[in-house]
Amino acid sequence: MEETDTPNASDIHGNQIEPGTVVRYINTGTIGRVAGIRTDDEGVWALVDSTGLYYKVETLVVTDASELKEKVETRKTASEAKEYMRQYATSDADLEDVGQITGGG
Repeated sequence: MEETDTPNASDIHGNQIEPGTVVRYINTGTIGRVAGIRTDDEGVWALVDSTGLYYKVETLVVTDASELKEKVETRKTASEAKEYMRQYATSDADLEDVGQITGGG
């Protein structure tokens, strides 16, 4: 793929797409901001920041920025995680070996 300065990039409805535009991928509903635009022999592609993947621009729909969800990352202590599990466990056996359930080692 080669990066071009001003590729003509339009969504499925003909709306202009450029870096910073908020788009939705029509097949999965994935929403993100366009981080870059490239072209190759197969067409024009937009790099979406939320997935780090390129999508053909004709599979995207320009959407409102209010649809973007902020990533909320929280860290839990081991005791907070155990308390959470106690709250939602259906039996004491559910708490015995979490590694079996999650595949953790």
